[in-house]
Amino acid sequence: MRILIIDPIGGISGDMLLGSLIHLGCPEGYLQGVFEKLPVHGYALATNVRRVNGIGAVDVKFSCGQSHETRTLALIRDELLAPLPEAVRERSRAIFCTLAEAEAEVHGVSPDEVHFHEVGALDSILDIVGISAAIEYFSIGAIYSRTVPLGTGTTKSMHGVIPLPAPATVKLLEGRKVSFTDIPFELCTPTGAAAIAALAQKDSPPAELVIEGVGYGCGDRQIPGWPNLCRSVLCSLEGPAGERLFVVEADVDDMNPEETEAALAELYRAGARDAGLSMRIMKRGRPGFTFHALCPRESLEGAMTTLLLHTTSIGVRYYPVERRVLERTAYAVSTDFGMVQVKESTLPDGTRRIKPEYRDLAEIAAKRGIPVAAVRQAVERAVAAREG
Repeated sequence: MRILIIDPIGGISGDMLLGSLIHLGCPEGYLQGVFEKLPVHGYALATNVRRVNGIGAVDVKFSCGQSHETRTLALIRDELLAPLPEAVRERSRAIFCTLAEAEAEVHGVSPDEVHFHEVGALDSILDIVGISAAIEYFSIGAIYSRTVPLGTGTTKSMHGVIPLPAPATVKLLEGRKVSFTDIPFELCTPTGAAAIAALAQKDSPPAELVIEGVGYGCGDRQIPGWPNLCRSVLCSLEGPAGERLFVVEADVDDMNPEETEAALAELYRAGARDAGLSMRIMKRGRPGFTFHALCPRESLEGAMTTLLLHTTSIGVRYYPVERRVLERTAYAVSTDFGMVQVKESTLPDGTRRIKPEYRDLAEIAAKRGIPVAAVRQAVERAVAAREG
């Protein structure tokens, strides 16, 4: 299993984290292919390798022009992110939903009432989608974060002058290791904090790892005596890819079946790695079903709370399990019909299994008026040519 260690040496923002992932080896062309699926226009990605205290790092910039548009969580979640590949879409949604919940608590409103200003700007949306896509590119199985440094002072926002670290940043980093510094700048932005809160596990990574690579991203500001860098370290576990998770289950026989879709969506929002339903016959011969969720330890409480709030069950059960997953990579291939995302898994005998992203196949087939099978065959030819 591949593991990503986010090491915010001198701080973290969306563009610093994305820069570190590009420096680690995520191709810009791959990211451009993902960005093109978004229903937005008028932007350009530019990267530049800079030296910070003698260390090469990628500086990421999105040129988006002037815009004062604000966007709601619902607009971003349900419209802007909808066309993305499933894994990238759900990871991006998780970051935005986590951020909205923190902002909502700070401002005393519901998450759906939150209007994103700075974070709703196009460059921040691209940062978050880029981070999510890069994590998928590297086939990351687990993410951890090291201690996050925090600055001091004040900064201007759409709401006026606010303290540093920003209130939303503080909320997002609850339960995380931080260090308070005397640096009079914003070292951790809400976007950077949301990425950690939504993606990184709270416990420590495995003690023994093999480092595969490292990438550095940098911020614009030059701070005397301070390395304004964010580092991403890609690691792997030796031996079979496995991890300890928890199964959470709840039985229901008196729930409107139409409401199960929303309950499953909430389980994913609570941090479940997988969720589903199975039919069963319950007491007195009643037909019913069981909700199943697979989640890491840090999401266990959230998954149980979700089942009790969003189903009619009055109790849940949970137990630890070990899961083994195949090593996999994700990449995009160019076909005669357009770009298609592909997942490649390595089986225990060393052979490989190729699976095109069905959403991409269906979208191209619908636009071209051709069978999905024809697009799949084009992908198989493109993969074969890529390997040859």
